[in-house]
Formats: sequence, C-alpha cells, structure tokens
Amino acid sequence: MMSRRGWNSFAGALLLGCSLFMSAAVPSVTGTRAEEDVYSGYSGEDFVFNGASYSGTLKAGIMDTVGADFAEKTGVNMIFDAFCCGIAKLQASQQSGNVPWTIVSFSTMTDLILAKRADLLLKIDPKIVPLDKLDPAGYDDYAIYAYPYAAVIAWNTDKWPLSAKHPEAIEDIFDTQSFPGKRCLYKYPQFGGTMEAALLADGVEADKLYPLDLKRAFGSLNKIRDDIVWWSSGSQAIQQLTSGACDLALVWNGPISEAIRADGGPFAIAWGHAVWDYTPVSIPKGVKNEKAAQAFLKMMVENRAAQEKFVAQTAYVMMPMKEQVPIPDDIKMWVLGGENMATAIRENDEYYTDNIESLLPKFNSWVVSGTIPE
Repeated sequence: MMSRRGWNSFAGALLLGCSLFMSAAVPSVTGTRAEEDVYSGYSGEDFVFNGASYSGTLKAGIMDTVGADFAEKTGVNMIFDAFCCGIAKLQASQQSGNVPWTIVSFSTMTDLILAKRADLLLKIDPKIVPLDKLDPAGYDDYAIYAYPYAAVIAWNTDKWPLSAKHPEAIEDIFDTQSFPGKRCLYKYPQFGGTMEAALLADGVEADKLYPLDLKRAFGSLNKIRDDIVWWSSGSQAIQQLTSGACDLALVWNGPISEAIRADGGPFAIAWGHAVWDYTPVSIPKGVKNEKAAQAFLKMMVENRAAQEKFVAQTAYVMMPMKEQVPIPDDIKMWVLGGENMATAIRENDEYYTDNIESLLPKFNSWVVSGTIPE
C-alpha cells in the first residue's frame, strides 16, 4: 500500500505531467490563437476608413494594400470615406451618438491636436498594436503619425525643360518674370505651402516663418493674385496641370509623382523648401467596433508587404518605422526622405492649432476680395 508521502509525490508528478501536456497541446495566448482572436468576430461588418479627402493617391494606396489585406483576413466590408478639414464633423457625430468611422486619418497634425484637446479619441492599445516597432517620434498614445507628405513645386517641362532654367523651390511660384503664366495653389491656408511660399518669396528666412506675418503673406499673394488658379484636391491640381489651366503649381508629392510615373505627364518637381507634415491615424471615441480598429492598426504596423507595396504605389511611406521598408530606386526622387529633406520645412503644428480658426476666415475673405485683412 502506498504511503501518504508516496501518494503525494505521485499526484504531484501526475499534475506536472498533465500541466506540461496541456501547455504543449494548447497554443499560447500570445501565439496563433491570440492572433486569430484579434482578427476574428466581425466578418460582414462595415469598416469605414476616413481618409484625408484631398488625396486620391492615399485612397487608392490604402484600399489596395493594408485595406485589401485586412478585408481578406477579417471579412469586413472596407469602405473609404473622407472629410476635410478640422474636427467639427467628428464632434458632431459623437454628439449625435452615431460615429460612422472606424479609423480617422486626419488631414493635419493640427486636427489631431485639436481632437485630443476635445477628448474625441481612444488610446491605442499597445497590447494589440506593436508600437515598439515604430520610430519613437512617429506616434503618441492616440495616433500613429502616418503618410508623411510634402507640398512641392511642380511644372510643365514642355514649357521649362530640366535642361534650362526651371523652378527649384516653392517660392519660385511667385517669380512671374522667370516663369510667367497661370499658377495653381491650394485653396486653404494650411498644408499646401501657400502661406509659407508667399513669405519665402517676400524674403522671410525659412527658420523665421512662424508665427506667420499674415499682412506680409497676403501682400505677397496679391502680387500674383490675377494669375492664381485654385485647387481643392490633389487630383484636381493634377487635372489643372494636365489641361494647361496652369503650368506651375504647388502640389503634394504623391499625386504629382503618380501623374508622372503612371500617366507619363510632362511634369517635374523640385524639393526646395518643401513644406511637410504627417497625416495622423486615430481611433475615434464612439467607434462601433474598437477591436476591429485596434486590429487594423496592428496590421498596418506589422504588414511589411503592404508597406512596401504602399510606398511603391504612392511615393509615401506608410508610417515611420524603426526599420523602414526599402524605397525602390526608381521612386526615391518622389519620396519625402534623404536628400529631398535637405531644405524641407516642417509645418508648425502648434501655430496652426492655435490660429487656424482665426486664419481661415481671413484667408477666405482675401480669396474673394483681395483685401488684406486686419
């Protein structure tokens, strides 16, 4: 007959053996099963990605890469929606209790700051989203700083060939003597380089642009007022260049690179004093399925194949990674990075955050009247 001590030893060994067996037989919660749980449970649901409305390039890039992969893995219905700019529509949707967007990609870092101040966003869950793979300067608790873009100067090479005198920096949009004719500018005072180019052309040093001297900027803009053709989206800017509505423009690097690479347009760009910033991606409060939103951000960070396809297709990197995906040699000239950053100017997010509400009506009034606002 087995003694009490012997029985206890036998029972302990049996329990240990069962424990080891179960550990081997059941996947770890951090392994495949956990991965499946993150991406399961919402097949057939609508997943609405709100992207900055100015960029058809961004829309196609998202929907063709990580959007398509996420839909295939989860079974959601991927939908691309857009609004621009500010946070009023997001605020209104939350007040009504009907937030249609799963992910919000803000047009500017200013909009992100305003959204955080207004408490409109959920925190990113680092237990789901591997934030440690990102450049430490490329995210915060509420957003991944995605799609760094730049406003650059572009022109028709049939009119100003690269072999001759041609624009070299955004302020050259104001040089009507060297580059006469119509010029296209963004009909909004932020993230199109309009105000910055006006001040640079008037002699303001790049490191002294902010706070913007508005009277000086509008005075500079008045010098070319009769030659301005306004655009409101990246695709519209390209259409205007293609149609000959203007031969010179300030545009975002993605749409113009696509017009040249994919469509063979007779255009070129210069990176002198390019004005750049991020397009932050966040999860709004009131989202119908936070789990799906967190899972999407997880896939954005981890899906290297989608990141590689995205940069090759759009000339934007998807987000600032610690280990960035390689940029193909044939598109390096179009991507914000390397030598293209030599004289680039980071848009002052804090300035616009504190001033965009007062600046926008002044800008709109000037567009209509040409009168320099007080």
